[in-house]
Amino acid sequence: MILKTISRLSVLIGLLAGPMAALATPPASEYKPVLKGGWEILFDGKSTNAWDVDLSSGAWVIDPDGSLSVAHSGPNIYTKRRYCDFTLELDYKIISGKKSNSGVFIHVHDKKDEVNTGMEVQILDNADYGESWDAMNSNGALYDLVHPAVDANNPLGQWNHYKITVNHDLVSIVLNGKEIVKADLSKWTVASKNPDGQHNKFPHPIAELPKEGFIGLQNYGGVPTWFRNIRLKPLSNRQPKYTGDEPIDQVLGK
Repeated sequence: MILKTISRLSVLIGLLAGPMAALATPPASEYKPVLKGGWEILFDGKSTNAWDVDLSSGAWVIDPDGSLSVAHSGPNIYTKRRYCDFTLELDYKIISGKKSNSGVFIHVHDKKDEVNTGMEVQILDNADYGESWDAMNSNGALYDLVHPAVDANNPLGQWNHYKITVNHDLVSIVLNGKEIVKADLSKWTVASKNPDGQHNKFPHPIAELPKEGFIGLQNYGGVPTWFRNIRLKPLSNRQPKYTGDEPIDQVLGK
């Protein structure tokens, strides 16, 4: 009788464990990066193990073509690991008439306050928002910090390719093979002000933000955006010093 009871319990546990295991996301400490040719593969069309994302909510989905897309309103998603100096490459796509708006966050310290503790490479349907290609919030801008230098946008509905390089204070954004942003963040020494004196929205001097952090993809109210072929190559041996739990005021200028 005891053996039968144990057997039944084992079957029940097995049935419950199956779906729970499928929904479980490995914690950051258990994340094992997939490396290929010196690149860390952050998204290969199948696995989201590099990201803190709950696909069961339906806000983010993996489409049949292997792209990771925003399906409806929900949270932004972030890498499980923090990164220092790197080149990040990815493809993204937006479509016309849907108010497409998203972004790639870099060096985010606090995932609950990504706007003020990191930086955003903008993704935007310029026409739908009435923005010129060289606006401070247009597609490809380092949001509210540096506007695109040239118009490198592919037509809406086509894939675009970002190559984003962050090397300590230096940031370069290449869109479809053309460098559109080049910045030395050490020049942003005053809160709410760019080096040319123009106002920005950020309460901390950008030069004092930690030179490390999470990478994020933005879910802007569920408007459709697609991502694919996301990979990262480290540019130095520098390792993160923080977890992201530290108050931003305690890590500024460190």
